[in-house]
Amino acid sequence: MTKQPTRAERAAEREADLAGRRQHWLEVERPKMKAKVLAEVERRGLASFMNRTRWERLCEAVYAELPFPPAFDLQTVLGQREPLMDTDAPSFWGSWSELEPFFEIEWLRVAPRWSRHVAMLLPDEVIDCGDAFRDLLVRLGVPFREDEAKTFWIYGYAPADPATLTSPPETPT
Repeated sequence: MTKQPTRAERAAEREADLAGRRQHWLEVERPKMKAKVLAEVERRGLASFMNRTRWERLCEAVYAELPFPPAFDLQTVLGQREPLMDTDAPSFWGSWSELEPFFEIEWLRVAPRWSRHVAMLLPDEVIDCGDAFRDLLVRLGVPFREDEAKTFWIYGYAPADPATLTSPPETPT
């Protein structure tokens, strides 16, 4: 008859397994992914406009200074092109804490509005933090472009100067 591990022993095993997976990601998988991203950036002739420090400061400021973390569309350098969300007033928040690894972000399209449900018989309340978000981007020195839909495009990589950036093509390049 074998002895069953205690709760503490099972927790220690899970922690050790998680630490091993984390170490494998950092030492093996992350460098492989970064090499693929950089090869694709070079192949497409993209220039880098953001770095880890800028992304981290932006994410921290979003949670610290805005009334809610705005929803966003995310395009990674290696990811497939997806249809863009309707940005009138998303009813969900963005997961800014889950953007890592930053090196793979080609662009974010941020909708700084949120549609909050008030009551069954009342219309939803739209909360807009566009001005505060713009001020935050300017203060942090994050290159961005604001479009006619009042969404903000933040480019990790792009083929041009941020002042002349246009919306990314709908089809893969």
